[in-house]
Amino acid sequence: MSKARQQRLKEARKWYAEQKFTEDSHIVKAYRKKFNVDRTCAMKELCLLHVLSPEKQASYEAQLNAKKEKRQRKKQQAEFQPFDQDEYFYFIAGYTSGGAPYGITWEQAREDGLLDLYEERNDEDWDLPFD
Repeated sequence: MSKARQQRLKEARKWYAEQKFTEDSHIVKAYRKKFNVDRTCAMKELCLLHVLSPEKQASYEAQLNAKKEKRQRKKQQAEFQPFDQDEYFYFIAGYTSGGAPYGITWEQAREDGLLDLYEERNDEDWDLPFD
């Protein structure tokens, strides 16, 4: 835990005790305003303080877990994106500012052994049962 967070939690414990929050109070909003943090940080720190009602504590923890899972899913999807290819490029690494693709051509892929046997075969290589 960072020193800034430790200090903020120390101050927040005192601050929270001085406030007269009710069940309907916007605690996260007040915390954000007081300590100049984002919503997620405010929710995390309020959960760390254990000053909330059990219902709110559970609700905030569920929201934080859902956000964490969503970030992990996005990260996994980004890691396993299939690569782009077209009739000229086996692998398109990116595009220039003018929109032209660059990467590995089909010919380079063949020369480097990136294609499997099935993709390398031409129509003439197949033994057909009829002529």
